[in-house]
Amino acid sequence: MDLLKRLQEPDLWLLGIAAAFAALHLALLNRLDESEEIFATSLLFWIAAGSLLWEKRHTLTFDSGFVPSLLGASLLGLILLRCAALPDSTSMLRALPFVSLLSIGLLASGFAGLLQYWREFIIFGLLALHRVLEVFLQSIDLPLLTAKAAMFMLWYSGFQVQQDGVFLNLQTGRVEVYGACSGINTLLLMVNIAVLFLLMFPLYSDVKKLLCLVVAVLIGFWVNSARVALMAILVAFSNKGAFEYWHSGNGSVIFSMISVGLFGLFCWLAFLRTPPQTPVAGG
Repeated sequence: MDLLKRLQEPDLWLLGIAAAFAALHLALLNRLDESEEIFATSLLFWIAAGSLLWEKRHTLTFDSGFVPSLLGASLLGLILLRCAALPDSTSMLRALPFVSLLSIGLLASGFAGLLQYWREFIIFGLLALHRVLEVFLQSIDLPLLTAKAAMFMLWYSGFQVQQDGVFLNLQTGRVEVYGACSGINTLLLMVNIAVLFLLMFPLYSDVKKLLCLVVAVLIGFWVNSARVALMAILVAFSNKGAFEYWHSGNGSVIFSMISVGLFGLFCWLAFLRTPPQTPVAGG
């Protein structure tokens, strides 16, 4: 009897529908080629959003009307129809969690209740706006800045290096810092991690919030610059196998993990060690 009563509670149905759409989304991503980055980011976002929803499940308001319920159900139907066609568009797949959350929110809580999901909308908004953020970073000539930072590291490490635009010239080789090496993906990853941290561990000082975001970006930038400097050294020593490993193999992932680890250490030392953070409140 307790189980039957529990199955009739709306919060369980809401989380069940959200879990089903998360599984559908990840399954669609998993079938794409070279989708490791977007799959890992999406999985992280679904876990974070699910955790936030679970924490406040007892304080959510479920009160929807006819119009928002009809709109939410229609959107869910459109999503299912679109997914049945097995879409390959990464832009569509990045937007799918945001639209799914909007649909479920309308169905469960109506227009007025959408505000209680604002943290989850920010999380999935980051995923939906990935391409916009990528274009913004491309507009600030990041390859040139990365080349300058890598040259700085090499010079103070004792290497004879000259910078010519996005080229780093050593005595026995040269590398070009083009778009894929400029660290755009690393910077976006760090921004995502910083926003997730701020949503799950709210800081009540605007200065601390800004500091958190700036430090995340700086860590991503300098760690990626160190990777570029390492690749320049490998080219200078004609070590092609090691260069490919750190350029496009698992080595590039290791540097991303180093960035996340350093940012986690910073957050622990600066914000989490003392004083204790106030738990996330519902809504």
